Amino acid sequence: MYATGTMLRQSAALAADIEVLTGPVAARAGAALQTVPCDALRRVVLVGSGDSHHAGRATELAFERLAGLPCEALSTQQFLDYGMLGPAHRNAATLVVAVSASGSSPRLVTTVHRARAHGFPALAVTGREDSALADAAGRDVVAGLGLTERCPGIRTYQASLLTLLLLAVRLGGARGALPGQGPDEDGLVAEVAATAEAVRTTAADADGPCRELAARLTGAGRPWVPLVVAGTGPAGGTALYTAAKVVEAAGLAAYAQDVEEYWHIERFADPADAPLAVLAPPGLGHPRAAELAAAAAERGRRVIAVAAPDDTALTGTAWHTVPVARTVREEWSPLTGQVLAGLLGARLADRLGRAPFSGGGPG
Repeated sequence: MYATGTMLRQSAALAADIEVLTGPVAARAGAALQTVPCDALRRVVLVGSGDSHHAGRATELAFERLAGLPCEALSTQQFLDYGMLGPAHRNAATLVVAVSASGSSPRLVTTVHRARAHGFPALAVTGREDSALADAAGRDVVAGLGLTERCPGIRTYQASLLTLLLLAVRLGGARGALPGQGPDEDGLVAEVAATAEAVRTTAADADGPCRELAARLTGAGRPWVPLVVAGTGPAGGTALYTAAKVVEAAGLAAYAQDVEEYWHIERFADPADAPLAVLAPPGLGHPRAAELAAAAAERGRRVIAVAAPDDTALTGTAWHTVPVARTVREEWSPLTGQVLAGLLGARLADRLGRAPFSGGGPG
């Protein structure tokens, strides 16, 4: 049976998972890439469904900046239907990274078989070494947690995020593409490991505000729905994941939107004071996210700032703030940003007396 207590317990374990997994996963990523023609690659495609797709969306920037390659995260079906279009001679220049915590998704296994048949080198990111996905890909990076408890993906999601980030670092090192000004490959791995403290701080500091936010969102006798979660760049993937945990845990309507697209579309939706969660870690997308959050608040929206506590550009006009510790670079920000998702989903479910995955009618 699913329970919100499991979600809260897993959220509290995220920092320790980073400390335990970073070194071994970084080593596995380097080993897996030894048989990939890294110098010949011209793009990376990250493929998965649900949380796995959200992790891909959150880590595109890491591959682009650290590996020096265009990167696109596609859903499993999108890749199956459209991802292999293009000149045949370019197929071997595309690395397909298939992401699945369980490694058992039949559609994703089909994706890998079809990609390899078209000449794409493939690599599986999974939590299970003996999985069908790892066998289909022929190369794998395993971040095993040994979990047996039933829970909406929290520790498994972070394991996928962590693995993709470390894979981007190792791929950049193998290609000699890491930025010249800054840490070397091992220094970047150490930076990832050091995010554990920021994740620990975020988990401790954000739970109270998430509990308060859940009370405010359900205090009018019925929940405010839908909840729009807005972000861009890496925060766009985090927004997708956050909305998913609200749906899975509490059965409430929630969806993610790009911050600029929100301004073009949803700002015209009633009611005028509907809540808007804005995820805006420091980085390229922050100035516009802060600008649009302030404008939405001025129009009467109940803006929820998910940002660093001292980020007054966002928190100064917000209806509610959930603090997120800073990371040393934008590429790592999904590791701290994702902490909100499990906490808010669990606290909303508790307020409504619901269990995870109990919404949507008979199973």
